[in-house]
Amino acid sequence: MKIESSKVKKKIVNKLIYHDDRRRLTKLVTGFSFEMFIMSVILADAVVLGLMTSEAMSYYFNNGLFLLDRFFMAIFIVEMFLRIFALKKKFFADGWNVFDLIVVAVSSIPAASMLIVLRTFRLFRLFKYVHHFSRMHNLADTFISLLPTFVSFIAFFSIFAYVFAIIAVNLYGGVFGGFATLGAAMFTLLQVFTLDGWASTIARPVMLVFPHAWIYFSSLIVLAFLIFVSFAVTAIRQILEQKN
Repeated sequence: MKIESSKVKKKIVNKLIYHDDRRRLTKLVTGFSFEMFIMSVILADAVVLGLMTSEAMSYYFNNGLFLLDRFFMAIFIVEMFLRIFALKKKFFADGWNVFDLIVVAVSSIPAASMLIVLRTFRLFRLFKYVHHFSRMHNLADTFISLLPTFVSFIAFFSIFAYVFAIIAVNLYGGVFGGFATLGAAMFTLLQVFTLDGWASTIARPVMLVFPHAWIYFSSLIVLAFLIFVSFAVTAIRQILEQKN
């Protein structure tokens, strides 16, 4: 009986120690200092990844930069294990934690050591820490609140561009390569929408062959401008309503 009683006491003591250690670990991984440490590591990793794009730096310090990148990756993996162990189910209840886990998992696969693009995904984790800075936090809140409006704008604008692209293929595709296919026409219209030399390199050459093409391009620019203005006014109105 004494032996069994001592075993029970030992189990209780071990359980208490386990919960106490887990509580301390939870306090550590959710603390401000730990958050700032991880953010500093991400910033340092960003510098390393930037240096790895330089041919000169890669030539002289390729091995050192690679080891630093792997070291930072090891820190992120350990961080994920600590957070999951400390928070358990609560870890997956936080969208940012899930986002961090996915990013770290993707950037830690073997192919990531060869493809810097995959490793660069880790830098997106910096978005998690914007809540520590009031101005950036306000910007992030505004961005998130405008996402539904922006998605609606993209959908509306895509239909508009799609219709005009089909018209361009049928009217000018047989002569101009920029309108030969639907994909090419969409890309050409994208250049028109950005106003990047659209008159001199796109509209005027087409008008030399098709004199009435000015009607098409004028209608395109005016309607696109009205759509952009409508989106801007809607976005400003939404921001003002949120402030009030």
